[in-house]
Amino acid sequence: MAKEKRYKKPDLPISTVKGLDVGTAFIYSAQKAGSEVAFREERNAFFDIEHSDFTEEMFKKSNVKYALKGNRLYIVGEEAIKFANLFGKNTRRPLRDGVISPGEEDALLIIELLIKSIVGAPRSKKERVYYSVPGPPIDANFDIIYHQNIIGRFLENSGYSAKPINEGLAVIFSELAKDNFTGIGISLGGGMVNICFAVMATPVFSFSVARAGDWIDEQVARVTNETVSKITAIKEANLNLDLAKTTLSDKIYDAFYIYHNHLIEYILEQIKNEFGKHPTPKLDKPLPIAVAGGTAKPKGFLQMFKEGLQKTKLPFEIGEVKLASHPLLSVVKGALIAGIAETR
Repeated sequence: MAKEKRYKKPDLPISTVKGLDVGTAFIYSAQKAGSEVAFREERNAFFDIEHSDFTEEMFKKSNVKYALKGNRLYIVGEEAIKFANLFGKNTRRPLRDGVISPGEEDALLIIELLIKSIVGAPRSKKERVYYSVPGPPIDANFDIIYHQNIIGRFLENSGYSAKPINEGLAVIFSELAKDNFTGIGISLGGGMVNICFAVMATPVFSFSVARAGDWIDEQVARVTNETVSKITAIKEANLNLDLAKTTLSDKIYDAFYIYHNHLIEYILEQIKNEFGKHPTPKLDKPLPIAVAGGTAKPKGFLQMFKEGLQKTKLPFEIGEVKLASHPLLSVVKGALIAGIAETR
């Protein structure tokens, strides 16, 4: 079953709008539940085994989420991790680099199943769902049009009215309300990093880069001669970048620090370049920056990011630099807020 968390949000009015964040590693949904916001999460992964009537019957009794295609059973979400470990194999992902994987033939089947599972049925006719989409990549040879339209179609086929929202803009909606939704929102996910600059909730420009958490894991695994799955497990369990900075005797922690630092420098350089390409509105105060996402979650990341800002000559004055209060939920929360604001 998808995990559910609730947080008090009395400032959000009752609404039938839902938010959806379709990430490379996890899918999150959000909706109002009285005076609270209910968040649901599911791992964006699957594992397939040979079908048998007995196994399928066991899945039904145990409430295991699965799909049947041909003679294969496709287990999705957290249960997929358990079965993969049982067989000593890796799970498969329907998304890569933040979009539907072109090399994964079963991606559409799995994505549709996960989306239906996590958003449920509409509570009213044509209930609105705001769903996150990446910005156009500046360093990869693909676009987001196919991904955006497929996700929208799945939601529409389930009875929803679907509207996309840029992932970086969703961070701004979630974290920069007191700044009149003006600033830079950065979502550091597994497959991509999404950046948006907005003034009063209006995007000035947005883009993405195809280096993010998965890229870090792959580089660390390569230089330490470890498996990617082991490196990812270490990162998700207890990565402390403050400790990694001073623990040079540990090659894995040392590599984590080096590649996180490299990613930050790369992101900031791309932000600098994009500001040089676009006419920038005159600002009457320093520009705040909000960072979110699983790659920004490890202890010490925010300090590393601030140190990177000090080394980069950006063409604007920097205001508060903050980490989202709930980094993994910031995008879906922002999508929900944007939907509520529009329906009001």
